[in-house]
Amino acid sequence: MASQPSLVRIHREPHTEELVVVLRGEIDYACEEMLLGCLTSALSASDRGIVIDLGKVSFWACSSVKVLLAVRQLAQRHGKTVSLRALSPIVRRVLELSGTLHLFTPETTRAQDVSSAGVSR
Repeated sequence: MASQPSLVRIHREPHTEELVVVLRGEIDYACEEMLLGCLTSALSASDRGIVIDLGKVSFWACSSVKVLLAVRQLAQRHGKTVSLRALSPIVRRVLELSGTLHLFTPETTRAQDVSSAGVSR
């Protein structure tokens, strides 16, 4: 069994309304609930949405994709965004194989912003 991920930090970068969640370590099925809780809390604390930095993730289980999709769906219901940055090679590979990488690209996030611009929150 992989070890629990180490949440490095949640912070707000200058000139942005999004919170940045930086994860590192091995992320597998055993930590799915904790990961969902962390990301949901960060999303709730942000007015705009979250950016998840996965550059230091050394293992990424397929079940973690389910967590990202659930958080993305929650964000959309509240008019917020979820985007990814600094993907480690293993994370990129799993997201590519699952066909979900395109859902978290800046282009998708911007398109979502445009399509929800007329929706009242």
